Amino acid sequence: MIKFSRVAFGAALLAISGLAAASVTTTGIVDAKGNSLVGGTAFDTGVFLAEGQAFNVSALATDLWDNSDTDPTYLSNANGHAFQMGTIDGFTDAIGSLIGEIGNGPLFHVGTTFAANAYAAGELKFFYFDSDADNNTGAVHVSVTAVPEPMNIALMGLAFGAFALSRRRKA
Repeated sequence: MIKFSRVAFGAALLAISGLAAASVTTTGIVDAKGNSLVGGTAFDTGVFLAEGQAFNVSALATDLWDNSDTDPTYLSNANGHAFQMGTIDGFTDAIGSLIGEIGNGPLFHVGTTFAANAYAAGELKFFYFDSDADNNTGAVHVSVTAVPEPMNIALMGLAFGAFALSRRRKA
């Protein structure tokens, strides 16, 4: 009976940790007009991060968006314009950049590649960094991967330990 309990306990822990520990990758399209920081709404990724959880973001460098509607000088990828900086609500970045926010926390530069640990718990959101949405065109494709939390990896280790203990007692 004790052996069965250890095996059942290990199986339950492995199932729980396996479900929670799997990397989650989400893709989407951030629109320059609809997801503009000023005049638009956030692109909600549906990815909810725990404080300290690692995550990675990539945006296709070949995708272009524009904040002038007609002047090709203002086309940029998610890194924004090297020649045009702006400050909105105390946050400074290149106009045309892909920026992020976790929950209602501070904004941060994402660009075409970004990797970090979440500074707070909440949903990851994206914006096109611009002072108005009226003349924005284009969009960028983004991919977000949330890395498993360390606690889930610890649960997996505990599950494998329970299995090993049950196998050792059998011998």
